[in-house]
Amino acid sequence: MKELMNLSTYKVEMDIFDSDWGKISNFLTRHQLDGIELYVDHISVPEIPDHLIQGVHLPYWMGRHRAWLDDAVFCSDIEDAEKTYLFGGQSREEVIMNFRRSMENAGLLDVAYGVFHVAYVELEHVFTRSFNCTDYDVMDTTADFLNEAVALFPRGEPPVRLFFENLWWPGLTFLDPGAINHFAERLDFDNWAFVLDVGHLMNATTVCREEECAVDTVLDVLSKLPEDVVDRIEGMHFHHSLSGDIMQSGQDISVPEGFAQMAFFDRLGKVMEVVEKMDQHMPFTHERCSEIVEYVSPDYLTHEFIIHDLQSIDEKIRTQRAALNKKTL
Repeated sequence: MKELMNLSTYKVEMDIFDSDWGKISNFLTRHQLDGIELYVDHISVPEIPDHLIQGVHLPYWMGRHRAWLDDAVFCSDIEDAEKTYLFGGQSREEVIMNFRRSMENAGLLDVAYGVFHVAYVELEHVFTRSFNCTDYDVMDTTADFLNEAVALFPRGEPPVRLFFENLWWPGLTFLDPGAINHFAERLDFDNWAFVLDVGHLMNATTVCREEECAVDTVLDVLSKLPEDVVDRIEGMHFHHSLSGDIMQSGQDISVPEGFAQMAFFDRLGKVMEVVEKMDQHMPFTHERCSEIVEYVSPDYLTHEFIIHDLQSIDEKIRTQRAALNKKTL
């Protein structure tokens, strides 16, 4: 199993390492990590030492499901930046092109996989949690989107193995084996697998408030999945999220006053304040976290945290790796 850390080429994260890939390489060595899972999109990637990037995280457009049901959204009277952020582009064709270019960028980096979220949520949903769709609905439009995006590549296969990631919104949650099988049957290509985001699964159960009980909850969900589904979990995003209280708050999170009239990025900021409370991305401290890894036995484990500064990311990775390896230290 290879252990990685997440990173993007956004200035706020690169500044932490003084935009120096040598410092990033030294950081990986110090923590005995094998490389990076790098965020990439359709914009050309900078020159990066070949050995550092093991996998990539592809873009996620949170409203793409709605756009695939009704492409009139591309003609709606909203800012271009909002259309691109929510739907992936200014037209259905542009969304397909942007995703194809993202996969091509992943291929140029010669990585093992590219992560893709199978989920639907728009800004207001974070407060209301009223989606008017099912997991199956999102699976259907996502499969249609992926099939169309992949079809023109050689042999109808993506240039990089797609790893489908779970969230706690409608789509892939790992709570419903029937929905997982439905999605798999809709795909026209074979070069894919799953990545289990442990914190997202905790959010989906809505009951996780304490670390050791959360480990039991995750193991219980996994035990109910068919063996072939578990076998196809080749990657893992490793962190915990003990936000059961807010996940069970239902309709108690009110839409901010004047939300609809706010500029897009102001609305997005309000949304992210709530999302960060839900999706905590905190390091495991209890040694029983290794039981999740042992059950799944992934090929790639990414220590996935929100990166604010060097000291905090250093401490989080050190803490989680110590917990993960306590049984063998």
